[in-house]
Amino acid sequence: MEAGDVLDGRYRVEQALDQGGMGTIWTAIDLVTGQLTAVKVLRLDAYTQGRFTPAERARHRAELLKRFEREGAILEELKHPGIPRLLHRGYLGEEPYLVMEYVEGISLREFLDTRRPFPFDAAVAVAVQVAEALAHAHANGVVHRDLKPGNVVIACADGAVKLLDFGIAHLTDPDATRYTALGATPGSAGYMAPEQLRGQQDISALVDLYAFGCVLFELLTGERPFEDKPDRNKSTQHLEDLPPRLRSINVGMPKELDDLVWDLLAKTPADRPDTIDEVLGVLCDFLPKPGDPAPDPELIPDPTARYRLRESAAAGPPDMRPTSRAVERRPVRRRGGWLGRNQFAGRIAQARVELLADGPGARCAELHDLLPKAVADWGAREPIVLEGRLVCADAARLDGRTGEAKEQYQHVAGNGDPSDPLVLEARLGIAECLMPEGDFAGAFSGWRAVVYSLPLVAVPDSGRLTSRCREVAFELAESGYQAEVTDLLVRLPEL
Repeated sequence: MEAGDVLDGRYRVEQALDQGGMGTIWTAIDLVTGQLTAVKVLRLDAYTQGRFTPAERARHRAELLKRFEREGAILEELKHPGIPRLLHRGYLGEEPYLVMEYVEGISLREFLDTRRPFPFDAAVAVAVQVAEALAHAHANGVVHRDLKPGNVVIACADGAVKLLDFGIAHLTDPDATRYTALGATPGSAGYMAPEQLRGQQDISALVDLYAFGCVLFELLTGERPFEDKPDRNKSTQHLEDLPPRLRSINVGMPKELDDLVWDLLAKTPADRPDTIDEVLGVLCDFLPKPGDPAPDPELIPDPTARYRLRESAAAGPPDMRPTSRAVERRPVRRRGGWLGRNQFAGRIAQARVELLADGPGARCAELHDLLPKAVADWGAREPIVLEGRLVCADAARLDGRTGEAKEQYQHVAGNGDPSDPLVLEARLGIAECLMPEGDFAGAFSGWRAVVYSLPLVAVPDSGRLTSRCREVAFELAESGYQAEVTDLLVRLPEL
């Protein structure tokens, strides 16, 4: 394709704008309407040369064509103000092209690179519009698979947010034909869900929710959830590491958004919100209201304008009104605001760190508040529930609430396997709670039983249980059991 080419007698090619993953973007004038359009052309030559054999080049060429045709078919079905419209598609010689609505604007990537921190109202306004476009795609059986700031544009004309590039979109219709041989993990590093990074084929719309969580994290904090480190690249962290909490970066962040992003970035798809509609139900509460002030410093273009400047909920063109879905679902959170198992495990880890560093505090209090729901959802004998209860018991004991702590320890000891390290820790906790009550004989008896049980633990001792035994031994020695404790300490493994 060259400047001056006329496509199907209607679109005159003007200039090349950008070269993307599968082709080049040109501007073109619609000779009938005079409107500026965008033309995406597939550059087959760039992807069928080099190290490939003739047979491989032919196969790759055929797949690229199918992918490009599929993108055109997808865009024909997606009719939403947040997704540029497909106007025409055809061939120039052997090169296929798509003519689309032209959006003059600034990419969200550029916005985020130059505006740190991004204004809160603007962050929510962008996120809601992206989520609404995703909701439309998902309702039509389309998973974007490459959501990232570079594929989001904010229009200069009115601040409207547009979701671009469905080139590697995935069709969830089981009868649809899929073409994925050219690249085992389609997507962009830093925004791919763990199941994408593993190359799983049975992905769902939940990969878009994970990517949306990454984008939302960056919108709200100015940082990405994971960055490359000398010893761990960001893809490994996306697979294995818990992300930071928003409120560890900005203590003023609303708890609802902190929890929402934490949900979205769950490693296991089942632990994320079920649909993007549920995400909208949380986000829409934080949209700018009519009459709110403009962002300070000023944003040009301004994604908040459509919300701030409307006179009423019914004013303005349809795409500027709050969606009925968002209004109706506003109070709704997934599972009543509940976090999944991965998130509960993360809360346990955070509470443990807090106990070691500063003693019981906000993280322990949050875990305590979640514990009854964990018991109700998963049962008192579930290992993750026992671990959470154990940490809550430790927090209560260190806070001087030994009666509450002993009751929690007894729950763990009574519901777990006797050889489980968690149960042995709980029995040590009971011993520690007996000493303030003056029952040193009972405390020593409980401690001794744990020492004798250590060789029977279900998994190799990580050192925490042994350390706990030595701590209790020290307290018992100070309480008149020096000789008895000394004789038994030799049974403990070296740390």
